[in-house]
Amino acid sequence: MKVNDIRSLTLASVFAAVILVMTFVPQLGYITIGTVALTLIHIPVLIGAFLLRKPYALVLAFIFGIGSLIRAATTPTGPLDPAFVNPLVSVLPRLLFALAAVYLVDLFKLFEKKVKNSHIYIFAVVTLITSLGIYYAGQAIIQFSGWNSTLVTLLFLVINVAFVSGYYAFIQKGDTKILIPSTFIIATFIHTVLVLSAVVIFENDLIRSLVPSGNLMSLIFTIAISNGLVEAILAAFVGTPIVIAINQLENQR
Repeated sequence: MKVNDIRSLTLASVFAAVILVMTFVPQLGYITIGTVALTLIHIPVLIGAFLLRKPYALVLAFIFGIGSLIRAATTPTGPLDPAFVNPLVSVLPRLLFALAAVYLVDLFKLFEKKVKNSHIYIFAVVTLITSLGIYYAGQAIIQFSGWNSTLVTLLFLVINVAFVSGYYAFIQKGDTKILIPSTFIIATFIHTVLVLSAVVIFENDLIRSLVPSGNLMSLIFTIAISNGLVEAILAAFVGTPIVIAINQLENQR
């Protein structure tokens, strides 16, 4: 077995063990604060997408999905957990997410190599995607909830400014390449969208039994922007130093 194969198998085994621990240890991989549930288990999958070849990333995503299915079937904690017993909700979106993450990493690396001042364009892409998501989430909440449009608009404007400012400050750190946190942020939003889409498509009856049809879109946008934004920030802050540290250790060898 080649040295690179041993290295890849070792890292994949470590990340798989981390995923399993985060899955079954309460408040570690799935953090519940009141009615808000945050998923952080996608972070080891994203790290694997940076450091390992595509087959290993897919294996990590599969373990993530199967663990989610088993947890939902054995120790459900929320009203949406029954939906995740369906592998089309718990496993399929995670596999698609891993594929998207791998290709996103390759795309950004190619872009960084081929395009002058690529960091400016990557920053603009992340800012645009985030701003559009926050804007449409605010519009959906205004439309379906009946809340005061001025207050909601101001609130989401503040959220947008805070996110972009924090993102800019983070990538200004001397040892942080914009490629890594940007990939974590966009890939996390992709994960959130894929999972929510799978729930709506494959478990529509469950969703409609829990949420009035008139409030469905408002709920989806609210979850996407609240959970997705927090998960994206945590993924960037947690995952970026790990990827940098492992890359530095390997470069020193």
